[in-house]
Amino acid sequence: MREIRPLEEDAIAGETTRPGKKATARDLVYQILPDGLMIFLGLVMAPIVIIPLLVPSLPGPVAGLFTMVDTTIIAIFVLEYVLKLGLAEDPVNHFLDRWHLLDLAIITLPLLEVLPVAGSTLARSSPTLRLLRVVRVAAAGGRSVERIEPEVPAAGPAVPGVSTMRIRGVVEGAGDGYGEFTPAGVKERLDDPSIAAWFEISGVSRPDFPVLSDILDLPAAYFESRLMRPSHPGITFADAARLIFVQEPERTFQARRGVRVPVVTNAGLIIVNRERTIVTVSKAADRLLAPVDLDENGPVGAPLEARVLYGTLDEINEKYARILVEMEAELIRFEGIPNNEMPKDFLDTAFQFKRVSSVLASSLFHQKEVMAVIARSIPGTGPWAGEKSVFDALADETAYLHETAGNIREGLLSLIDVHINAVSYEMNRAMRVIAVLSALVLIPTLIGQTLGMNILGTPFALSLWEVTAWTVISMLVVGWIFYRLGWLR
Repeated sequence: MREIRPLEEDAIAGETTRPGKKATARDLVYQILPDGLMIFLGLVMAPIVIIPLLVPSLPGPVAGLFTMVDTTIIAIFVLEYVLKLGLAEDPVNHFLDRWHLLDLAIITLPLLEVLPVAGSTLARSSPTLRLLRVVRVAAAGGRSVERIEPEVPAAGPAVPGVSTMRIRGVVEGAGDGYGEFTPAGVKERLDDPSIAAWFEISGVSRPDFPVLSDILDLPAAYFESRLMRPSHPGITFADAARLIFVQEPERTFQARRGVRVPVVTNAGLIIVNRERTIVTVSKAADRLLAPVDLDENGPVGAPLEARVLYGTLDEINEKYARILVEMEAELIRFEGIPNNEMPKDFLDTAFQFKRVSSVLASSLFHQKEVMAVIARSIPGTGPWAGEKSVFDALADETAYLHETAGNIREGLLSLIDVHINAVSYEMNRAMRVIAVLSALVLIPTLIGQTLGMNILGTPFALSLWEVTAWTVISMLVVGWIFYRLGWLR
């Protein structure tokens, strides 16, 4: 069985995609000064600028309040512009953007009111400058609204309305190597049982289903249900053809609230094995421009269809293994961090990894069943007779990957439980300390309130040192009780 090893390229790629200090600071600025806040401030500023135009003689306190609010909002606009320009990925393009140029104009116009050329009388009485301030307000709200880009739902790649199908393949003994084929040429060779060939059909879309149905003698609904709808791996038989449906995992990362969240998408792959030919069908464009190396990945001396089937399934297992290695390394990293040093986004990150591990475990559960059926179906006689051992090893490897995905999921769940329990324990300790301090503070408070009342005719007299002593003694007694109860340990 192959040893699962992380790839250095993936490790390097993972390091380079981690957000730096500048990106972290930029996310913090956008979180503190979002566009929604700018819209709100623009709406607040509108009446502050328009009312003085309609009512020139405002009371002194009201005019002073309007000036203070106006200055504060402009200062916030200036701070937002400077910070976002300084932390932008490309400051030049950020500065030259039309909306950011409008931002610059918005925060520059108020300076006209304090220029020596204009003078105080012109600055406060010029209707032109006041109208420019109104335009500034309208632009402040408008640019904030325009800058909020509509969120496009991640519905996946659009299904093309025209055929994008591409057929590549190799015919055993032809001596031409890999080449392009037409649907008619593929059907001609599939109808000849004496020809051993492998055809890779990629970029399949709905307009191609009738063509595929004619080539492979399968209903178009089969391709619809397997390639266009969510489905789990499985294996069926149709006449003399064996139909194998598996899923190829692809790992990507998405940024969500500053956290790199792993995302695993599964692309369906149909394998049609009939006589000595094998056809792989996928909607991914040019899935195998560098096809499976039949000499290295397949069993030596095996028939072409056996080598293609083994190489394809082994390649899928390799993709699962790479993803699981990354997740296992992340789990080990989390386990090595003390609980009090966990990052603030630990629970979110751990939950997302747990979700991915659940998806992988579910896919691998069905995948191992398919591998087991294929291994059991290898005949004891014929050209495939000597290949049973390699397919048994492939089935065992898939079962091991499924077990690994389950172990990672359980490890993440345990890590989340430990973290939550530790946080709850620390919170309980803090609450106990607060309760003890509250009880100790309550004693002098009650004594002070009692002695502060007008009590007439008391048969005893108390001095200050006696009150202090009884207060200290009472606090020590209460503290001793809490100590014995274990609240201060």
